[in-house]
Amino acid sequence: MSDTVDNLQEVPSATVADDAVGVFDDERNTPSEPVRKWFVAFVGTRAEKAVRDRLTDMGIEAYAATQTVLRVRPSGRRVKVECPVITQYVFVHVTEAERKEIVEYPFIHFFLTDKASLTNAYGRHQLAVIPDGQMLTLQNMLSQEDAEVVFATTGFTVGDEVRVLGWGDNITGHVVRIRGEKGSYIGLRIDQLGCAYMEISPNRIVKNTRKS
Repeated sequence: MSDTVDNLQEVPSATVADDAVGVFDDERNTPSEPVRKWFVAFVGTRAEKAVRDRLTDMGIEAYAATQTVLRVRPSGRRVKVECPVITQYVFVHVTEAERKEIVEYPFIHFFLTDKASLTNAYGRHQLAVIPDGQMLTLQNMLSQEDAEVVFATTGFTVGDEVRVLGWGDNITGHVVRIRGEKGSYIGLRIDQLGCAYMEISPNRIVKNTRKS
């Protein structure tokens, strides 16, 4: 698919109030001064940079999580390339009123919701909002060209107690490292084996929910 927004496939406008569109926000406590927050917009495949640039041209503060990295072409020539690190998401720093306008744009599919939040009377979750400090940290990380940043999307975090499938419920370990594309390998410490350390596929482990 082309990186130009004009060629993006249009999707139905966000007129239905449900989780997928992300229109719910607690308007009963509307502040006297509009507050800009970092919302997360879901966009088309390979459209992160194009959508960011389009929104920026419209005067909207937008950020695509990309990093400039050094790549070697088959010819041996070294070039710098801006590569998406978090795909299909663009962060926008807007008020709730501005967000409701943006979600109607054909190149915005929907806004991400926080599935961990409480639901309202209609069963809808609050919108996902990224704190300013975390956005600044992300931007600083991705501004470094000498260290490539990889995001793990396994659902596991360092410190999680897990069990290895097929080893029995009594053998548990703790996640100590996550690496690789989409967290394809997880560093695991198995206390019962004398603090042995191994790397294992996330498909072979599950979080330990048993209470000790």
